Amino acid sequence: MRDVVAGRPVAALLCLDVLEHVPDPAAVLRALTEALGSQQDVELVVSIPNVGHVDLARQLLCGSWNMTDTGLLDRTHLRFFTDRTLTELMGSAGWYEGAREDFPLAESDQHLPQHPAFGTETNLGALIDVVRSRVDEYGTVNQFVRRYHRGAPRQAETTATAHKFLSVVVRTTGTRKQTLTEVLCCLAAQTDLDFEIVLVVHDLSKKDDVRRLVDEFESNLSQRVRVIGCDGGGRGRPANLGLREATGDYVVFLDDDDLVTANWVEAIHRGARAHPGMVVRGWAAEQNRRWASRDELADHAASGPLLPTYTTAFDLVGHIRQNRTPFHCFAFPRALVSLGFSFDETLTVCEDWHFLIRAASVCGVHDTGKLTSIYNRWSKNSSSHSVDSDEWNVMRSFIHVALDEQPLLLPPGSVRQLDKTLADREEDQRTIGALQAELAAVRAELNALVQVSNNAHAAIGELRDSASWKASAPLRAAGRTGRKLVNRLRER
Repeated sequence: MRDVVAGRPVAALLCLDVLEHVPDPAAVLRALTEALGSQQDVELVVSIPNVGHVDLARQLLCGSWNMTDTGLLDRTHLRFFTDRTLTELMGSAGWYEGAREDFPLAESDQHLPQHPAFGTETNLGALIDVVRSRVDEYGTVNQFVRRYHRGAPRQAETTATAHKFLSVVVRTTGTRKQTLTEVLCCLAAQTDLDFEIVLVVHDLSKKDDVRRLVDEFESNLSQRVRVIGCDGGGRGRPANLGLREATGDYVVFLDDDDLVTANWVEAIHRGARAHPGMVVRGWAAEQNRRWASRDELADHAASGPLLPTYTTAFDLVGHIRQNRTPFHCFAFPRALVSLGFSFDETLTVCEDWHFLIRAASVCGVHDTGKLTSIYNRWSKNSSSHSVDSDEWNVMRSFIHVALDEQPLLLPPGSVRQLDKTLADREEDQRTIGALQAELAAVRAELNALVQVSNNAHAAIGELRDSASWKASAPLRAAGRTGRKLVNRLRER
């Protein structure tokens, strides 16, 4: 390069279909940088095949990795790149992206048009598309074509933080100090301390107040808490912010008005160890609570007994109909974030239900069978009271439409469950059909009786209107009088 340049200024370097053919692309980039010397206003254009193309994912799922003479798996390729690994490589060598014009190709040279894994309308093909498209937008990019400018090489981050198994994301508006204090007390009493707390305050003006409340606790708890401010948006925005800030292997949400037992984290941890990668679900009791009046000592109190409302095994099919799992009752692998999972911020309610259905379909669900929390149902000032039933129904319909746009995986045992449900439905339909036939027969008989009655009334009416009936009126009157006299004589 130095000989070619011969001291002249360089406007741009073109590195088209080169880096994937060398054993050490980073060394090549460093050599280019050294050859340029002190020149800073140089642009580098690269073109590199995308090994993250969805067709290669389909091939691998079918057990194939077929090298070819040209294309994505050109047999002369020594290195393979995705969008992320390309960006990391360029940054480590001091090259930073300034523009891109990637080349899309929905059907690459690895595409098999008649195979169900490659079909856009087959269930398998659609499922692969859904999974791949959630991760990033490069699933159908065949070739990365990008322009870079010079800068200082990016140093790899070496700062390590204490890794925790579980991230507990607590959403709060900062207006319910006592209930938030109770939640933090529950977390301070956990028997398993392998967790962090991401406390998202959905009101920036209350962030400092919440931080001061946290600092009132001993360091065993307060040092676990990161207070994050969130402004604007609905219920989904602080949930997504907490999800992005979470660093644990698993994530669980806990709102600031529900309570958990001391073994809550321990039960989640045991479930995740025994069933890695699955959603871990606990059980909850339900309790009605009321906000107290000003003259009462506490600001809230129980207004009913503990009820075992949420103490049944998870049923994905049943959950599609109605949510039966409070938000704090399920923990999920944080790896779902890398699969593009997030909360739908357009939903005003039910964002947890929508997330659970999708997570359960991908991960499956392990029920711990342990009652480890209390779901508080408030008399007022809660989402169930602040949102009217029409809005709940609208959000529920939106969720069903969204779920219907993609295939869902059903867990083992679903076939028998669906078979029983359909059998029960058929039996109900037969029973309803028999009752409807019986009702129709009764109605026909009633209609016949009504017709007879109507005919009799009509005949009586005609008789009363006839001349003979009117002429015989005195005789009928005399007859009635005579019968009365006879009855009186009998009585004597």
